[in-house]
Amino acid sequence: MTDKDILSYYERSTCSVQWLEFNRAFAAELSAGLPPEEIRQLFRRIGERVAVALPIERCDTVEQLRAGFNSRWKSIDWGFATLQEQSDHLGIVHACSPLAMAFGPDATDWAGGFFEGAYQTWFAAQGTPADLKVRADSSGADGLPQVVLRLERAPQ
Repeated sequence: MTDKDILSYYERSTCSVQWLEFNRAFAAELSAGLPPEEIRQLFRRIGERVAVALPIERCDTVEQLRAGFNSRWKSIDWGFATLQEQSDHLGIVHACSPLAMAFGPDATDWAGGFFEGAYQTWFAAQGTPADLKVRADSSGADGLPQVVLRLERAPQ
């Protein structure tokens, strides 16, 4: 049993069967009616609203941030985050959210906008400088049910 197998199982079990076909049809209609970037922006705004509804307390360390994020995600059964400080960015890996299963594999790129919005809102509430932006990095998922993001300076 590999980590990928375990995470894939968890991902499959996170979306209620009663909502699966509805969510997949919803995703198909979104994809048929709107360009991917507009859908991504919609999900970003939804993520912002969720983060406002689930605020985290003031944090002084990266470890406190991670604990605050995970406390909120755990309260709604939306997986968990790991944070890793790098020389030029803060890496964020969000694993085991129900989004991939709920909306299907074709929604992966634009569904990442949800996490951009949520994490950006939480970082802004912590007083993070406005030029630091959260961006999903689709190249970093390695086929696992996770969203890889980076908090870094916005390109000039």
